[in-house]
Amino acid sequence: MANIGMQGMKCALLVTEGEGAETTYQAAKEFIGAISASITPNSAEASLYGDDKLMEYSSSFQNATADDNDEMFADLLGRKKETLTVRYRSNINDVAPYVGFGYIVSKMINGQTKYRAQFFPKIKFKPFVPEAFTKGENLEFKTITVEGMTMPSKYGDWASHIDVDSLNAAQERKN
Repeated sequence: MANIGMQGMKCALLVTEGEGAETTYQAAKEFIGAISASITPNSAEASLYGDDKLMEYSSSFQNATADDNDEMFADLLGRKKETLTVRYRSNINDVAPYVGFGYIVSKMINGQTKYRAQFFPKIKFKPFVPEAFTKGENLEFKTITVEGMTMPSKYGDWASHIDVDSLNAAQERKN
């Protein structure tokens, strides 16, 4: 199965953490023009060797990391927006909230396009400063990379997905 696209990246502030559908979020906001998403699960691992061979191995989920819309990023990072001017301030006391985060991946399976609605119920995004480069002989687009830490909910879920046959069905999925 080959991934052939990604769209509809959204996040919503986590309001109450319950089990499954009991978890509530504020209205979702879309990352307009999102280019990519990369989720990397991290685990704690332990290996026990004896008699010059591996005797026991254990691995458990710890977290996952996720890789220029000021209003969206202000919400994600706990930044304050000044009301008299359109200025966003980053402060040492900013507290990034937990958010639910998801997107839709287009897949090609046996010549048929399918859609995966991917959802992460609890992510906290990290502050960032976008890189800047001088314009050279050739024009080059630069994009912002935002990194977040995916954590398990208090019930242990850290991701969910569903594969469906239509884009509309994927867009209707809430989590």
